[in-house]
Amino acid sequence: MNARRRSQSIIPLVGTVVAVAVVAGGCVTTVSPTSVGSGGPTASPGDTGSSAACQVVPQSGLLRSNTLIGMALGSDGGSDRITFTFGPTAPGPTGGTGRLTAVTPPFTQAGSGLPVAVPGSRFVELHLDGMLIVDEAGSEVYQGETSVRPDMIAIRGIEETDAFEGVYNFIIGYDGNGCVGLSGDAVAGTLAITIGH
Repeated sequence: MNARRRSQSIIPLVGTVVAVAVVAGGCVTTVSPTSVGSGGPTASPGDTGSSAACQVVPQSGLLRSNTLIGMALGSDGGSDRITFTFGPTAPGPTGGTGRLTAVTPPFTQAGSGLPVAVPGSRFVELHLDGMLIVDEAGSEVYQGETSVRPDMIAIRGIEETDAFEGVYNFIIGYDGNGCVGLSGDAVAGTLAITIGH
């Protein structure tokens, strides 16, 4: 068991949909609530109020699943990407929620209060609530990395700062003024954060 994680109880909650807002190309694009990644309706652009850098717009909504199982990194010509993968929904009375917001240091581990260094000049936090942390056999549900220092253009570091009582927190540090986007794919069961170069 990862030493950074605290002892858990089973917290099974049902997830249904995710509301996403995508910040892209200097414009804020809002996508109405829909199943994760179903493509959603056509979006309408708005003004971010900044020509120098994309502003991170808080984004939140219900998750399609409450079982986070993995994380993968990727990059293309225009952005770096963190893809979180979800498994089947565990039975329970309510839905899990997700929130992506801009944050500033200092960062600490939720259980110990110890400082957490995250490389980068700008930061966002992915907060997932109502998640299944440990299954009935006592095994951790999330099998992905908890501390990553990728050699990418924008993303400099990812740190899990909480995995307890239904909550996961990931701090993502990045460099540059690239736009931050959030999107989901219901078929693949993924939630992706993109950060422009």
